[in-house]
Amino acid sequence: MKRPEIEKSMHEYSLAMDLMENVLFVAQENDAAIVNKISIKVGKLAHINPIQLEFCLQSIAEDTIAKDAVYVFEAVPPEIKCVCGFFGKAEESERISKSDVDILEYLISLKCPVCGKDAEAVGGRDLMIESIDID
Repeated sequence: MKRPEIEKSMHEYSLAMDLMENVLFVAQENDAAIVNKISIKVGKLAHINPIQLEFCLQSIAEDTIAKDAVYVFEAVPPEIKCVCGFFGKAEESERISKSDVDILEYLISLKCPVCGKDAEAVGGRDLMIESIDID
């Protein structure tokens, strides 16, 4: 039986492989000599640990033009919808951290800013490259 932290690292590793493949493709298409910075948006509900993802990206980039790249992660909250008709960004909460328990607490605490009722999370599971700074 695999330990959960190993399975999670493997998850981040496969995501990192896909991300780095895309980064290097874009760099090659633009005749880049070096990748300086990679900005990545991570949905708060994506179950992705940015620290583990960054470690995997650095390992994969070791012998590439992205070996010294700086990684910037932006957490993206889900949008919410409510029975009253509201649809928009979820309010940020300082209680949110990277653990699954806190994510569940976050989901339970989503309230509609218009009527105050419980709201449903929509989205927030994305992982995407926002920008790549190359020379």
